[in-house]
Amino acid sequence: MRFGFAGIIAVAIPALEIVGIYLVGSRIGLGWTLIWLVAAVIGGGMVINQERASFMPRLQQAMAQGHPPFGLLWASGRRFLAGVLLIVPGPFSDSIALILLLWPRPKLAPLGASAPDQTESGRPQGPSRAKSGEAGGEVIEGEYRRED
Repeated sequence: MRFGFAGIIAVAIPALEIVGIYLVGSRIGLGWTLIWLVAAVIGGGMVINQERASFMPRLQQAMAQGHPPFGLLWASGRRFLAGVLLIVPGPFSDSIALILLLWPRPKLAPLGASAPDQTESGRPQGPSRAKSGEAGGEVIEGEYRRED
């Protein structure tokens, strides 16, 4: 029966986690190991719940301000994956989860950089404003009357 590379990984990762739990448990004791494992599961659940609750408002705010959503999606995916890895028992998955949680969040692009056809307030320019801005940047206001 052939396992292949994926089969070897599927067996090796849980084996490494079990060995890691044993090594950590032999150093800090059974009680502290159980507290650590339970705290990691609770923490992972809290990370997932917090990310689930705050994702849509942050996405709506970024879209309303004209920012591209890709950095926000990447950061949210990292936090969700970190929550799942915290739920998986073991020091290696917890270490990867902590790296993902400590990874710096992407900064949102300035309003003018993400959409060049926007005014300083973040609202899109109309066709007349865009043309007047290209012609010389000055708008002359006045009245007109149509004569037939």
